[in-house]
Amino acid sequence: MTQTELTILIRKYLSGEATEQEKSQVEKWYESFDKSALKFADGNMNVMDESTFRSLLAIREKIAKLPSEELQKTAFSKVAKRNFRWRWAAAAAVLILLAGGFYTLFFKAGEVQPKIATTLIKKDFKPGGNNAILTLANGKQIILDSANTGTLSLQGNTKVIKLNNGLLAYNANQRSQITDQRSQIEYNTIATPRGGQYEVVLPDGTKVWLNAASSIRFPTAFIGKEREVSMTGEAYFEVAKNVKQPFKVTVKGMTVHVLGTHFNVMAYNDEATIKTTLLEGAVKVTEGNNALLLRPGEAAQVDRSGEMRTDENVNTNEVIAWKNNLFWFDNDNVQEIVKQLSRWYNVDIVVDGNIPDLFTGSIPRNIPFSKVFEVLQKTGSIHYQIENNKTIIVTP
Repeated sequence: MTQTELTILIRKYLSGEATEQEKSQVEKWYESFDKSALKFADGNMNVMDESTFRSLLAIREKIAKLPSEELQKTAFSKVAKRNFRWRWAAAAAVLILLAGGFYTLFFKAGEVQPKIATTLIKKDFKPGGNNAILTLANGKQIILDSANTGTLSLQGNTKVIKLNNGLLAYNANQRSQITDQRSQIEYNTIATPRGGQYEVVLPDGTKVWLNAASSIRFPTAFIGKEREVSMTGEAYFEVAKNVKQPFKVTVKGMTVHVLGTHFNVMAYNDEATIKTTLLEGAVKVTEGNNALLLRPGEAAQVDRSGEMRTDENVNTNEVIAWKNNLFWFDNDNVQEIVKQLSRWYNVDIVVDGNIPDLFTGSIPRNIPFSKVFEVLQKTGSIHYQIENNKTIIVTP
């Protein structure tokens, strides 16, 4: 359904001109927001466009006015009655203009009414972009964001090519696999700095997206019984299927075994656990003698002592939001938020003081740092200042 078609349906629904089928479509659209990150009932922060916000408000008001017998006919009536009792006394909403569009911000507020910050920004920080360094087997380094398109190197029988869209691809000559098996395996490494991200297609066709401050090491040709790579930081994988040659990712002693699947691994040094989240297919995560089998929508977490646990019903949209150019917060505290901001904007952020509030919402990653904090400051819970043009101090 296009945005125009949806707009027409909503207008008909609100005017009472919609058919039963059209009513059902609108109600299903409305219900979908309850199952996502839009946790209005909890009074948490959220960001959405103004049009969507006004539509949800109008539909909610119409449902509230329905007679009880009609409400029972509504497919999501139980959800609406249970979860959409908005506690405006415990929450605050601020409509702001951000990056050329309207967003509505919901946040968890305390008993004291928030004070709107008025910090003047003398220096700003640009968002990250496609920045990475490729280290070849011979130690030569290529700065990928400034490299010309076309063939960058020939590693054994594999061409390293930068495509027109900036993506890096490894074109392996399959007819030369026998030659490669007789020669020494060559490894390449792609590393992104803070404020960088990059996408690469490995020799077997597997796609890998690297988040900021991350790296992946892999052979220029996958030979033998397994396809093995190692990584640091955070990466999202769409593994090319090959039952005869399983794919394996190693990180800090943990291993993810796959055949062909989509999954995300986050293993930053400043995180308490290594988290592997499965979106499609099946994977096995091992740490020492321990192993976990994951199904789509589940995540395995391994702490520093090697203890493992499984998280069920994980919000995968939140997990791969970075790949889709979003910051996505779900009941996150300030410490968790500034970790993401620090990596993406390549700045040092210090939290000075206790900020107990939790935040939920999504913010585009392609806007300047000041715009992100403009959103957060509207809660009245967070203020900041810049010291020495490079360090950001966050205070209550």
